[in-house]
Amino acid sequence: MITLDQYFGRWINHPDATPERKANAQKLLDACAALEFIAKDLGVKFYDNPATECCQSGDEYGGFRPQSCPIGAPHSAHKEGLAVDLFDPRNEIDAWCMANTAALRGCGICIEHPDTTPNWSHWTIRVPVSGHTVFYP
Repeated sequence: MITLDQYFGRWINHPDATPERKANAQKLLDACAALEFIAKDLGVKFYDNPATECCQSGDEYGGFRPQSCPIGAPHSAHKEGLAVDLFDPRNEIDAWCMANTAALRGCGICIEHPDTTPNWSHWTIRVPVSGHTVFYP
């Protein structure tokens, strides 16, 4: 389970880490924890990323991204505290998610299609415009 401090990382006190974005992130992390609990109960392994020392992917941009981050559009889900990338080195999390979309919907999580996220899994509580649980960015 990712903590709020881990999610924000070095940007925890950044001006873009507003109270609203921190509240968004807490809702996101609560939803992620609920889905992770279900997945783990069914045998899915969540690996710690050596770079983040938790299951958050990337070196520094797998969680919150300030508006100045070159990755993602302005007000992207990551920049609003509404998305996180999970370390998925064997693509097992994405495979489980694709087979268990009802669990995702039940927890309020949507994911980017695994074809676009090799070795990580993108989870968001922002429902895409398409309304699909699994979407292409």
